[in-house]
Amino acid sequence: MEDNTLQKKGLLGNFLNGKFWNSKSTSANVSRSELWLGYVAGPFGVMLLQSIVNSYFNQYLTDVLGFTVSRGAWIAIFMVWFPILSKLIDAGTNLLMAKLLDLTTCRQGKLRPWFILSLPIIVISILLMFWIPVQGVVVQAIWIVVSYNLFYSVGYTMWYMAYEMSASLSTRNVKQRATNSMAGQITKNMGTGIISITFPLILTGICSLVGGENQQGYLLTMAVICCIAVPLTFLQYFYTRERVTEERRNQFQGSTEAQKVEEASFLTQLKACLKDKYWIMLIIMILVYQVLNALKTVSQVYYSGWVVQGNSYGTYATIQARFTMIAMAPMGPALFVVVPMIRKLGRRITMIIGGVMSILGSGVAFMMAGHTAAVYGGTAISGIGTMFFMYSINTFIGDSIDHVEYSQGIRAEGITAALVGFVHSFSNGIGQGLFNLGLLIAGYTTPVQIGTDANGVALYADQTAAATTWINFSYQGAFVLMGLLFFILFAFFNDIEAKMPTVHDALQEKKRAECEAMGIEYIPAQERERMEKEAQKAEAEENRILELKEYCAKHGKDFDTENQKVLDKRAKKAAKKAARKARKK
Repeated sequence: MEDNTLQKKGLLGNFLNGKFWNSKSTSANVSRSELWLGYVAGPFGVMLLQSIVNSYFNQYLTDVLGFTVSRGAWIAIFMVWFPILSKLIDAGTNLLMAKLLDLTTCRQGKLRPWFILSLPIIVISILLMFWIPVQGVVVQAIWIVVSYNLFYSVGYTMWYMAYEMSASLSTRNVKQRATNSMAGQITKNMGTGIISITFPLILTGICSLVGGENQQGYLLTMAVICCIAVPLTFLQYFYTRERVTEERRNQFQGSTEAQKVEEASFLTQLKACLKDKYWIMLIIMILVYQVLNALKTVSQVYYSGWVVQGNSYGTYATIQARFTMIAMAPMGPALFVVVPMIRKLGRRITMIIGGVMSILGSGVAFMMAGHTAAVYGGTAISGIGTMFFMYSINTFIGDSIDHVEYSQGIRAEGITAALVGFVHSFSNGIGQGLFNLGLLIAGYTTPVQIGTDANGVALYADQTAAATTWINFSYQGAFVLMGLLFFILFAFFNDIEAKMPTVHDALQEKKRAECEAMGIEYIPAQERERMEKEAQKAEAEENRILELKEYCAKHGKDFDTENQKVLDKRAKKAAKKAARKARKK
């Protein structure tokens, strides 16, 4: 950040003032190093930790600490309620953190300082979650609740809320901002996939080094992951930059007044939304998707040990790694098919196809439990169908808000953002609590080793048939239900996509009339966006030329020669793009 950034009294006003803490991204444009180090590699560290907690902490509690009905009914009930109640606390700290971000006046930005502040809390809480030195079950339960909330409700909330807004404040250039956001989404998905494949193998390897002590093995493994996360988070801090924050703090404080639009209250917005069927369907879709996805995530390690090949708990790590690589492999290439498919068929048809694939794929895998080929193949088909939900469902948020304005005359961004954020946070707790409730009812017990086979692989006593059926349902049956819901909604009820041209035309005419009444020239949103993009493109080119001139002057190179190399590279790329378009015609 530039030294001339104005400072004002406020939260963290004197924090990280030294030049050492300045961003390494000095270009006016988002550079490649900023994109790859700040938005791909950097966030990967904390994402790894969060993915592990989501996928393995529950298994650590039930299978390592023995927090099942084996230690008493109240322990099993505790496992149902603690994640749900913890997420209510998390929802409260999310609101608090949003306020703290607004109050932050650190010269390094309103977001970036929180990457540094959150890091020690995240590391300490992770180690406390997997290091429980006390023996009394009540004290252990208290330790679990405190350490879990220290991670999720404090440390991770501090980091994640800053991370979620970092792309939007990185630049005003729409194209560069969208690229940063997409890079973040790739990191999220990449973190989950890598954890599913590598973590169980690393964990079992470290556990074997410490003589099979699983509790000690978990702690050492998490310490190793923390050692990876710390430098990556510093990388994220140093290779991100809040250009929008800088611009607002350094802008000329003149007498111009911005016209403020009075927003409807949350209660008024909610009443309007509850009268719009498309908005109601949106909230139902997001809630069901998030809860069932959380149910599937927390059950994966159990599914690998007790269902994929029957009772193979002694080799669950190897099975999970292989299962993830083979069953999920088609999802990579499918990523390049999703967007063209949506463009050609539309979101509604794509969601219907995704629903059918999830029903068929997960349905086959559910019914053929223990048959490896059927489980792998069915999961792969279901995974591709799920991608259609994953990359389409959030696109209906804007449509639903527009339809509420069209039908009720009220904009509902505030209540929609609040509810969607709450659902995202709370659904993980519901999914984990629901899974543990099923384990309690089905009589799942802490795995008991009964010997070894000829190859030295540990053998474990069978779980009840009800327990393995519940695990199977949690992983595969959940996505059968999800596919069925989306198929029914989009095949018979949700036709909002077809209505959007009418909705947008009506809203545009409304805005035109409002502007005429105020004596203001009306510029359609599409035209305004085109003009902004052209201006941003021109500004980016000016910045590039200025920086290239400075580089050439510093290194004694000819500007015209270096600039021509850039132009030639662009021309070559444009020619290839034009050739591809010509071939498609």
